[in-house]
Amino acid sequence: MNNLAEIKATEARKTLGLASHEAVDIFKVLHEIEGVSLAFMEMSEKMSGLFVRKGRAALIVVNSKKTLGHQRFTAAHEYYHYKYSKGAVSRVCPIRKFVEDNPEEREANIFAINFLLPEEGVKYMFFKRTEGKTPDISDIIFLEQYFGVSHQFMLIRLKELNLITEKQEKDFSKDVIKKAREYGYSTQLYKDTSDKDIQVYSPYAELAKKLLDAGRISYGKYEELLIEGGYAHLIFEPEEDTEGEINELEDAYSL
Repeated sequence: MNNLAEIKATEARKTLGLASHEAVDIFKVLHEIEGVSLAFMEMSEKMSGLFVRKGRAALIVVNSKKTLGHQRFTAAHEYYHYKYSKGAVSRVCPIRKFVEDNPEEREANIFAINFLLPEEGVKYMFFKRTEGKTPDISDIIFLEQYFGVSHQFMLIRLKELNLITEKQEKDFSKDVIKKAREYGYSTQLYKDTSDKDIQVYSPYAELAKKLLDAGRISYGKYEELLIEGGYAHLIFEPEEDTEGEINELEDAYSL
């Protein structure tokens, strides 16, 4: 290791109890372990994501118009800003090459690469899969599906680690969706998620409920917090059981 960001990525994985060859669910790490609010929404094609901090609260926004694999790299990149860019209150991350002119953005990319695809783990899985044979496209697809990263990202990493040649990188770059389907893999990794509604994963509603249960806020304040936080549906939409009872009553009176 000859880069501080690489060391930080290794330490972050160790803190999470991950072996070098284990895949990491970056979305789960951010939301469930770090308590970071995570939102997926359509943004400009030129943007990958956005990081915002206010006090102890943090929000990461990921561009859903990018492929799922790309989104995971973006989330890992923003994870670096959350953990190590302590002075930053907001940061927009545009689409650029992996090697950035901005030193901090370059460090965030190096962190993301090593957090998602640690050298030791990639080599272990590569040689376990190929068993010393020359890799083919099915091996590349297996690896990117295993680690949950984009096809381009996997090819870049394998070339960087001298596991494939420049010619192989070029040859393997074609028709990945078609090839993944032929080999029986899901193609979700290679597609965007912009067809879905805006998705938000946040501990906000849970914290508000805990304050209410502890008697620290009134129910009126609880409702106000939910509405301000975009969780009005938790107040105004009937619970499933209640809705079922309402339907039963309507059916009874319609006879």
